[in-house]
Amino acid sequence: MNKKILSGSTIKIIAVITMCIDHFGQVVLKNGVVMNAPYKFFSDAQFSALLSIVDLCHMLGRVAFPLFCYLLVEGFIHTHNLRRYILNLGLFAIVSEPIYDLTFYGSVFSSEGQNVLFTLLIGILTLTCIKKLNDNIWVAIFFNFISGSVAYILNLDGWYYGAIMITVMYMFRRHKFMKYLLTAVVMYLCELDYSLKGLLDPYFWMALLSLFIMVLYNGQRGMKIKYFFYIFYPGHLLFLYVLTTFIIVPQL
Repeated sequence: MNKKILSGSTIKIIAVITMCIDHFGQVVLKNGVVMNAPYKFFSDAQFSALLSIVDLCHMLGRVAFPLFCYLLVEGFIHTHNLRRYILNLGLFAIVSEPIYDLTFYGSVFSSEGQNVLFTLLIGILTLTCIKKLNDNIWVAIFFNFISGSVAYILNLDGWYYGAIMITVMYMFRRHKFMKYLLTAVVMYLCELDYSLKGLLDPYFWMALLSLFIMVLYNGQRGMKIKYFFYIFYPGHLLFLYVLTTFIIVPQL
């Protein structure tokens, strides 16, 4: 019996849903309601419950990013037109950036953070360099250091966490056990809390859940939704901004 039941498009939909939950918690609940509600708008119990819901949204959102990294690597391996893949990522990263900044930071340009498409773009450029130099491990370490540093300096969403994870998934693509094991190690190390508390952190365990989803990948593309995410990503951010700014906050 084949237990690999998830196609690439199904995994992408799971990633999109968990990402949306995370962004809803951050933009609508935290930035919108928590930061703008009058002191007496909620009772202490209600406010505490609201903060718990925000935390839950963030925890569920931890599933999304590793899945996007995984799908990027799969796309890189199987694409028939790498140049177009890179150009699409770059174009939509640029288009999404002012919407991302407006939604999360309140202005159309902010240096506080850059959207996740730039992180994925840096990742695929890194893989391109590694592949051109025959997947040499030392080359991979060098370019990964460069990409991780760039991601950190530019405050890309995911920081060096994404750069390292993408490289690990690619370099160990033929050794699945090691790929998943080292990805889990990357998740733990990038938490920057190496105590027992860090190991038991629910955010870390929610990120690990993404590995079980990857294991269920059946190698099939599934539905043809190639450009869905590129359009949906800035679209959902704009929707959350409008919802929060013009509907939620004025009611508080």
